[in-house]
Amino acid sequence: MAKVKTGPKVKRKLGGIPVKAKKVDALAAQISASKAVIVTEYRGMSVQDLQDLRRRLAPKGVEYHVVKNSLFRRAADQAGRSMTEMMVGPTAVALGDLDEVDLAKGIVDETRTLKTLKIMGAWVGGQVMKADDVQSLAKLPPRLQLQATLVGTLQAPLSGVVGVLTAAHGQLIRVLNAKGSAS
Repeated sequence: MAKVKTGPKVKRKLGGIPVKAKKVDALAAQISASKAVIVTEYRGMSVQDLQDLRRRLAPKGVEYHVVKNSLFRRAADQAGRSMTEMMVGPTAVALGDLDEVDLAKGIVDETRTLKTLKIMGAWVGGQVMKADDVQSLAKLPPRLQLQATLVGTLQAPLSGVVGVLTAAHGQLIRVLNAKGSAS
C-alpha cells in the first residue's frame, strides 16, 4: 500500500491568487498609463533575444513584458481596454507613455531585426488595431512633424493675404510719394 501524506498543505512557490491579483493590478495600472499597447508573439525567441530586445527598447521609453494571456486579459479589461482577440499563443506586450507612432516604429524596427517576433495587434487612441494598421502607423512621421506641417499649411495662405494687403498700401504710398515729388 502506498504512503498517503496527511500533513499540512504545501505552500505554492508563486504565491497563489493574491500574488496574481497584485500582478493584474500592476499591469492594469501600466496599461491605463500608456498611450498605446502593442501585442506581439514571441514564439521561437530565446531568453537572450528577449533580454536584448528589452535593452534596445528601454532607451526609447518602451517597456516589454512577457505576460500570461489570462492575466493580461483581466488587466486589460480592468483598464477598460479589451484586446482578447489578439491574445493567442505566447504573447508579450510593449507599453509606453511616449508618442504612439514612436512606439509603433520601435516595435516594427525590431520585427525587421528579429524575424521570429510577430505583431498581433495594438490598442491605440481608444481603438483596437490589427498588425497591418500598426505597420502603417509606424510609417507616419512623428507627431511634432505632423503638427509643424499643419501649422505651415495653415500659415501659408495667411501670409499670402498679408502680402496682398500690404502690397496695396505700399503701392498707394509709392504713388503718393511720386505725386509729391513731381509737384
